[in-house]
Amino acid sequence: MSTARRGVGEMTLGDIGRGVMRYRPFLLAVATIVLVVVFLPGKPSSTSLASGGSVASGSGAGGASAGGSSSAASAGSAGSGSGGSGVGGSGAAGGSSGVGGSSLSAGSGSATGASGTSGSSGSGGSSLTAGGSSAPVSTTDPHCDPKTGHEAIPSVYTPPCVPNWSPSQGNGGSTYNGVTSSTITIAVPLAQNQGEAAALRAASNDPDTQAEIEQGNADAVNLFEHHYQTYGRKVKLDYYTSSYNSGDSLAAQNAECQSDANKVANQMHAFASWLDCGTNAYENTLSADGVLCFCTVTVAASYYLQWAPYVWGTGLPDETAAYNMRAEVICNNLVPYAPKYAGSANLNSPVAKKRVFGLIWPGASSLDDTDIYQSGAQYFADKLKACGADLAEDVSFPIVDPTGPADAQTLMAKFQSAGVTTIILVSDPLDPIFLTGAATKQGYDPEWFDSGSALIDTTHYGRLYDQTQWKHSFGISFLADRVEPAASDAFNFYNWEYNSQPPDPPDYLINQAFFEWLFTGLQLAGPDLTPYHLQCGMPPYTEKTKTGALGAAQGVACVGKTYPGLFGYIGPLNWQNRVSNALIAYGDRFWPWDYYNQINDGVLIWWNSTASGPDEDNSSGTGMQEYMNNGKRYLWGEFPTGQQPWFSPTGAVDIFTSLPAADQPPSYPYSCYYLCNSPGY
Repeated sequence: MSTARRGVGEMTLGDIGRGVMRYRPFLLAVATIVLVVVFLPGKPSSTSLASGGSVASGSGAGGASAGGSSSAASAGSAGSGSGGSGVGGSGAAGGSSGVGGSSLSAGSGSATGASGTSGSSGSGGSSLTAGGSSAPVSTTDPHCDPKTGHEAIPSVYTPPCVPNWSPSQGNGGSTYNGVTSSTITIAVPLAQNQGEAAALRAASNDPDTQAEIEQGNADAVNLFEHHYQTYGRKVKLDYYTSSYNSGDSLAAQNAECQSDANKVANQMHAFASWLDCGTNAYENTLSADGVLCFCTVTVAASYYLQWAPYVWGTGLPDETAAYNMRAEVICNNLVPYAPKYAGSANLNSPVAKKRVFGLIWPGASSLDDTDIYQSGAQYFADKLKACGADLAEDVSFPIVDPTGPADAQTLMAKFQSAGVTTIILVSDPLDPIFLTGAATKQGYDPEWFDSGSALIDTTHYGRLYDQTQWKHSFGISFLADRVEPAASDAFNFYNWEYNSQPPDPPDYLINQAFFEWLFTGLQLAGPDLTPYHLQCGMPPYTEKTKTGALGAAQGVACVGKTYPGLFGYIGPLNWQNRVSNALIAYGDRFWPWDYYNQINDGVLIWWNSTASGPDEDNSSGTGMQEYMNNGKRYLWGEFPTGQQPWFSPTGAVDIFTSLPAADQPPSYPYSCYYLCNSPGY
């Protein structure tokens, strides 16, 4: 393999409603490489994770030191598949499966089935009962719908009911740093140069000003406080200017991020941080100080385990889960069959008797020189080889490559010479511009497997790629299926409260994911608020985590019968029959490790080069990403087997103009439930 590097990340778009605010100014700003470089996360640090086992190459997350940027959402940061010790020090169970080849079963049974590619059963061998809550608790709360056992809120992600609470019962007062009897402080970093951030928002067709964004955030806090139980406490968003400077040296960036984290923990006394800094020195310091952080975009599972229970993902699957699902689709749907979707006859059956794969993953460039994705790519390659995928080429391509066209031409000539019929692309959203253009110039027209990494699975970016090539693109996406923004769960809930749309529509659809995570956790934590109770709920307990705090091998009691914590949550309400809604769950319900991200499933996709319509930023054009099988979403171990109807218009959906019946939220008359007359902040 060539030298590895870090990608700009797997990010969701506004109308999909799951993602991270810090990436919004970058999402659609593709006019120049300069715009991208400005928003690249910092380089990796050489410091180790806060506690627990090593994450060096071959035995942990991404094979890089913990300073690898968490915000550089992974195009490939799963752990290596090469054996190694169990996370937190337990011995390997079931060989080199799980995360980075290590057992994830520390303190809680076997990790058997963690490899979960071709031939896996159930949900990849994961427990489907651990971490679950039983029947709804008995409650006299008048805002509980007894039919569903969930709050009477017009959202499919409404939280389970908890016992009725009144101020006379008390809430324990100052139960944790950043928590008082009346407030919960959340730190929110802002970029040093807000003028630059505003310019980038304008370049990406985002009309929202910072003032509008902050008003939308305040509206969200007010909305959730009115309808989620916070036990008499109000959330205070405390904005501060980050000291992080992307132009500084790596050592300086690490120091800046550590300084930010120390400020958040010891000066601002925040209970949690929303969004992060440019290197993982921020997460390392916050987790060591016991501060929650909703701030990473799909890094490998072993990172989250060693930061547990403090660091949580902002939407998409952790990278280990993503690679498992990608491998399952390739192993079951492509490997057994001859190629048929290439644009060149010599790359299709009957000339090509079987698929010959070429894997492209994110690697280092002169602008970004990290190796955080190297072992992740190895993990993926090992899973593919184990199911018989013929990897003729397994190489990296530079992230934000200053010499992209020339490098892409060289790489495509190499793939063509090797007879690669099918390119598996794990990439940032810009590199495919170079790669597809070079392939066409080379007269090389293979199949392109879209891995769902870093927005390459969106309509907006798909239109930027060479259409001679991209019309042969198909694969998997983890983003929620597209629906009209007005029909989205976030907008529906907001309109129920305010009878209007948010002041910052593009950003609100992104930011709402944080508030949903936070307030669901606050309600399910119970009145004695701590990070551990937000994760696991208050006693009594019914289950155990797989591993303990900061990567400790021994699991801990978790998921209360009365207050289940986030590990006891699952949504949407009708999750077993969902169509467009993404499945949100935490803990070990669907994975053989403790899962700290939101989305657990994926959908099969293909590129329709002739369809027309709006992209994710509502710009009309030609070329649309299609969702197969009527948009049906699948869990790991449940993706369909056999040849799939790629490129068939039958059952293809590009945008749901109205919600499928299974995805529609319940309807309730409006009334305020909690904190209706308290002052704001």
